[in-house]
Amino acid sequence: MRYKAAPTRMIFSAVPHPAEGAVPTVPRDDARIEMPETLAINGLSTVPTSVNQARHEADQLLQMCKARVEAGNPSAILELLDINPEFMANLWVRETYLRLSEEGKLRRARGRPIGRDKVNPMVVIGLVGHLIETKRAKNREQAFGKLEELGLMTYAAAKDSFYRGRREQRFRSFFLLFPELDRKLSAEEAAWLLRPEVLEPGRPVRRRFAHPRLGKVELTFSAG
Repeated sequence: MRYKAAPTRMIFSAVPHPAEGAVPTVPRDDARIEMPETLAINGLSTVPTSVNQARHEADQLLQMCKARVEAGNPSAILELLDINPEFMANLWVRETYLRLSEEGKLRRARGRPIGRDKVNPMVVIGLVGHLIETKRAKNREQAFGKLEELGLMTYAAAKDSFYRGRREQRFRSFFLLFPELDRKLSAEEAAWLLRPEVLEPGRPVRRRFAHPRLGKVELTFSAG
């Protein structure tokens, strides 16, 4: 019996979890509003999704991009890559990007490109969650106010970033298929590929590895 391998890629937007002591506990005494350039974290989480939903999101964006390019709007492919640069792994995106570049048609549309945030909305979502989990705020609204009180960002900026992080496509999960890389496998090869541990609710999977800069790192994957 032979099997067919279909290479895929799952892309997540990560929500950072601030490390202990990373978020100030007392208000600034100079009334300045300034987010630090770096934020120590002790973990990451992702927004709940499913393979079917992530695949639908990716397929929808790719089809919309193809339709706009075919209609004479080459900047659509730049907008797709602004949403997530990982779309460059798609064969059609790569070939179309190179063709349009060689033809001199890659021109960015007027206006501010998406993704040029002073503070990444995923960081804001992580900060809001941290303040609620540590009982420093009862709800999101209080957390937005607490971020302003601590001098990290204004209430309005925190609220705007938080809800854009929940709403905009660039922060969603995507599932990409690579049919051009499909190949047939023997039963032995298929058995070897199916060896990885399956992630299930209530059964976290932990992996340890050595990072050249961070040293020993442990990643914990858990399904909600």
